[in-house]
Amino acid sequence: MKPFSPYSWFWRSKRSNCDALRYTEQDIVNNHGDDSAMSIIDTGIYGALCRVRLQNTSRALVVKKLQNESGTVDASVDDRCQKEVNLLGGICHGNIIGLIDCIRRENFILLVYGHAENGSLHQWLHPLLQLAGEDDRRRPPLDWPARRAIAIGVADGLCYLHHGRINPVVHHNINSTNIVLDTDLKPKIAGFDFARVSLAGPDQPVPVSDLAAGNIFGYTAPEYATLVTAKVDVYSLGVVLLELVTGRAANEAGGDGHLATWAQRHCNRLMENAGDFSDVVDTGIPDRSPCLKEMAAMFRLGVDCTVKDPLERPAMPKVLRRLRNCGR
Repeated sequence: MKPFSPYSWFWRSKRSNCDALRYTEQDIVNNHGDDSAMSIIDTGIYGALCRVRLQNTSRALVVKKLQNESGTVDASVDDRCQKEVNLLGGICHGNIIGLIDCIRRENFILLVYGHAENGSLHQWLHPLLQLAGEDDRRRPPLDWPARRAIAIGVADGLCYLHHGRINPVVHHNINSTNIVLDTDLKPKIAGFDFARVSLAGPDQPVPVSDLAAGNIFGYTAPEYATLVTAKVDVYSLGVVLLELVTGRAANEAGGDGHLATWAQRHCNRLMENAGDFSDVVDTGIPDRSPCLKEMAAMFRLGVDCTVKDPLERPAMPKVLRRLRNCGR
């Protein structure tokens, strides 16, 4: 395959990881436009994230198409592509999606990521909220061990981004659609359109610029328009934890506001009354009763991660420790 020349240093180090998938560039290009071989995972602001099945195989890859509104490639599209290639080219973690190819055509660029066979976490938690064109495979409800493992995996990936690198990365757009699952339901963080490197450290502000346009209502920290640190990711992860426990959508309308606002207002009452808490746990979780203590601990952590003051939110290493000790 002919590499995308501006990033040839990247392909020399990464392409060996995907050789076993045995695909050609034309396989990806053809199948990306074939409705029978493609399903949408997420409709991002810079391009839809799709699951594309490889020809003559049961394997699939995650692909994102980049082009501008007029359906062409200009300098801004090239810039977005290069930023994501540069960022993901320096990241290697089991809970972060890997970029394995970049296919350039005259009027679009396709970014090809490591295979993720099971769609997004949002599709598993909220099957009735899927949009036209999304993967409509029937999925059984996630049991509690799977949900707990997903929470730990996402937290582990964020902990690496914030504290496992010389220059921390703030993702800026953590939500259940940007968490994709592999065949073993292992989570991988995707959707790095708005990720930024923080040269000053995870607790220092990073430029906001155009980032606010990409956040999804319900996951966005209240300080987002004024002062952004890595704690915006902690807030968004807290919302995902609340989703995993309750099965409610992050931006579900209600008298008490969206999910994080509702949880903040009712947490103390729910923690004091086991019967009330049992009533808000996702009814789709099989065999819930023995796990209610762990669920309550994760719910409390979700509330702690979504407090209004970012200084009061726990840093990711503490979040990860608490998740691993849930219910103990």
